[in-house]
Amino acid sequence: MDEHTLSAQERIHKRRDFLEVYERGDKIHTPHFVLYILQQDRPNHRLGITVSRKVGKATVRNRAKRRFREIFRIHKATVPASCDVVVNARRSAASASFQELLGGFLAGVEKWKRSRGLP
Repeated sequence: MDEHTLSAQERIHKRRDFLEVYERGDKIHTPHFVLYILQQDRPNHRLGITVSRKVGKATVRNRAKRRFREIFRIHKATVPASCDVVVNARRSAASASFQELLGGFLAGVEKWKRSRGLP
């Protein structure tokens, strides 16, 4: 498996999977996005990203999604292997730097791990 991409098994594709994470997962607010994390009985973790049209035009939304995928790809070792993670971008994500998004993601995951008593 190429370590520079997210495989199909590492992405959330179906609406029902997104809805399950929204309903049963833990919600963590950050300045530029909302993280939903749900611990599952899966061998790997998965990422889902939603960016509404309120964030900006297609190029802006796609850039935000690329940034979130890259953050998850590089730091997926910080997320427990059996978790589904959904990122809901806020309007401020469009103007945020990569470092701001990265810091928010890592802080959100650490906050979730502390609340669950995970190392």
